[in-house]
Amino acid sequence: MRFALADINTLVFDCDGVILDSNRVKSEAFFAVAAPFGVDHAQRLLDYHHRLGGVSRYEKLAYLLDQLIRVDAERRDATLARLLREYGEICRTKLVSCPLVSGIPSFLASIPDGVAAYVVTGGDQSEVRDVLTQRGLLRHFAGVLGSPVDKRDNMKALASAGAFTGRSVFFGDAALDMQLAEEFGLEFVYVYGASDWQDGRAHCPHPQIADFTELCCV
Repeated sequence: MRFALADINTLVFDCDGVILDSNRVKSEAFFAVAAPFGVDHAQRLLDYHHRLGGVSRYEKLAYLLDQLIRVDAERRDATLARLLREYGEICRTKLVSCPLVSGIPSFLASIPDGVAAYVVTGGDQSEVRDVLTQRGLLRHFAGVLGSPVDKRDNMKALASAGAFTGRSVFFGDAALDMQLAEEFGLEFVYVYGASDWQDGRAHCPHPQIADFTELCCV
């Protein structure tokens, strides 16, 4: 796929499945923290996680407690805080060593100085910043926006700041990413190689790449 970086004003990247090949890490973490409540609950949470790619851990773990387990109100907040802490510990340990999506380091290094790049992720903002720093990638981005603020609100913040006034492109791996690109007027490129989006290739009408080795930058 030919990609004219010189014609772009803004690039937006999801993180899991686009920068980090980390969707499996996130799935395993959700299953692990839910498993003490029963394998059935853990599997149902995992199914919910896969259906709602790009939605934050805060919403997904709240779903586990409120809709699946129906935990007592007096224990709910403390239980949610504990699960978020356990989930975060798993992610912080594994995200620093999981593979990068093929071609992403060289693609990020090729971004011209006049092009602003952002990460807009459902992942925890501080966690993603820390991991990108440890992986030597944070320097490529003008900003990293993540949860607990959801993706749509973070996209609104960038739009309000004028980030999308020129030609802008969103690299994502989930249906939500595509919906947000369309909503805010960005071109969308579906990165499908490590995506959890079931039937995404059939449902996405936009350009598609398995990874960034398929981009020919001109």
